[in-house]
Amino acid sequence: MLLGSQYEQFEFQGQIWTRHRAPPSEEAYIMGVDLGQSMDPTAIIVMKAWNEPLPSDDDSSWLVDQKKRMTKQRSEESYDVVHAERLPLGTSYPDIVEHTRELLSRPPLRDRCHLVIDESGVGRAVGDAFEAAGLRAVRVTITAGTDVEKKDGLRWSVAKSLLISGVDAKLHSGELKFAAGLVEAHQLSAELKDFQRTLTATGRATFQARTGKHDDLVLSVAIALWWALERRKHRMRVGPVKGLI
Repeated sequence: MLLGSQYEQFEFQGQIWTRHRAPPSEEAYIMGVDLGQSMDPTAIIVMKAWNEPLPSDDDSSWLVDQKKRMTKQRSEESYDVVHAERLPLGTSYPDIVEHTRELLSRPPLRDRCHLVIDESGVGRAVGDAFEAAGLRAVRVTITAGTDVEKKDGLRWSVAKSLLISGVDAKLHSGELKFAAGLVEAHQLSAELKDFQRTLTATGRATFQARTGKHDDLVLSVAIALWWALERRKHRMRVGPVKGLI
């Protein structure tokens, strides 16, 4: 019995079960922009996110929930950082917006790339400048807490510990990769190594770059990865760029 494109019911040992098929293969691009301030450069990365359902005729491709009488098809996920750059220190915000716009106009990003910016330290006015330029961005404020909170429109507050632990988890699982020959690969690797994980008196994990070190590239990866996961969770779609055609 069909319930929809991804759900169907079937009988097993006299009981009605539900089969949940994985969504079809999907590929998307996400650009993460960590906006710099007077002492930090702006970092921009582009991530290719894709998922591929595992073969439906292989028993190992399915998760089985006996209690709910449900089987769920697994997918193979990958998050590949294909571009990374730092803009020169002191680059003006209008120039950053224009550079971002120009990057988004190039294939394969044109009309198919989600833009995520960190407006934590620069304020809402800079985020508004992206909107004024026709760039519809997911706007993230990074906090010291442990939660994610959706604010108005496309604005979110996201805990730094959650962002960095997400990067750490996907690196260890092998799902997060960095393209060979990435210009900023060495610097990105150094930033990852410089991150310190400490526990507060209440047992909460915090993440912070070592004194005197930068974390802009890592944070641009972190917000892009967070959105790659968040948009799939809620099946969200954000128009990448308006007015380029």
